[in-house]
Amino acid sequence: MRASDHEKTLAAEIWSLFHAQQYDKARAKLDSALRDSDHPRFRRIDARFLVFEGCERQAADLLKDIVEDVWQPGSWELALAGNGAGRAKKLDDASILFFPIRKCGSTSVLNVLKQVAGEEMRGEDIHQEDHRNIPIRFSDLKTEYANYFSCALVRGPAARLRSYFRGNIVARDQLAGHHEGAAEFYGLPTRPEWDFFLHNLTRYRQVFVTARNHTEPVSHFLGTDPNVFSWIGGMANLPELVSLIGARSGLNLPVLNEMTTPGKPAQQNQTLTDKLAEFYADDLRYYGQYF
Repeated sequence: MRASDHEKTLAAEIWSLFHAQQYDKARAKLDSALRDSDHPRFRRIDARFLVFEGCERQAADLLKDIVEDVWQPGSWELALAGNGAGRAKKLDDASILFFPIRKCGSTSVLNVLKQVAGEEMRGEDIHQEDHRNIPIRFSDLKTEYANYFSCALVRGPAARLRSYFRGNIVARDQLAGHHEGAAEFYGLPTRPEWDFFLHNLTRYRQVFVTARNHTEPVSHFLGTDPNVFSWIGGMANLPELVSLIGARSGLNLPVLNEMTTPGKPAQQNQTLTDKLAEFYADDLRYYGQYF
């Protein structure tokens, strides 16, 4: 269902208020819009606002109903909806499906796939093309996509969290950068200390979509059955994956090391709090063998 010009303008106004940290006004305008229109554009904003409000179950239920009808659903939306689909980079000529997960070597592999497609690599800017990744149902991997090489890289939750904090928040100042350099956004510092970030991870995930995309459990992106994929590996298996992609495409491909964390220490604390261990329990249960 195509949105009218009025609906597009109204949605833009709602988002503008949200980013200006005028949430009450944004929510009131959205509620008014929802009374007049059932358009998925407004229901999608409603799901985002429910996440912001901490009502994740309600947001998930809403997304289940609309995620297949919205334009270019985000990875976090598919993950939260839990409808058995993930976003993949699809190369039909080489019959490859790669399911990228942030902080799991996705930048490197996506740039390798650019070479396979005969296109220029984009380094870290490759994620500006995330909207081109398409939803794929996991149940279709053994049927409709049986001839495709379906693959993903995974990583332990503690290592992912640390990498996101050091590489994206500290080194690249992304939280502030996404909000015009603001020192705070809805009461959360955009340049937090590690302990503060970890203690307030739930709230960071509610307020910042980028934090959610980088810290969402692997099992939410890939489901809980690694056997439906042709290949799953950990970060240490990146060279193997590149070799398999090269063999499939007939190319001699380099092993890239994109998004390396500047100043990365030799040793890192890989211990999760009890609360976070529970949150990432399915990652450890279904994908721990690959970490």
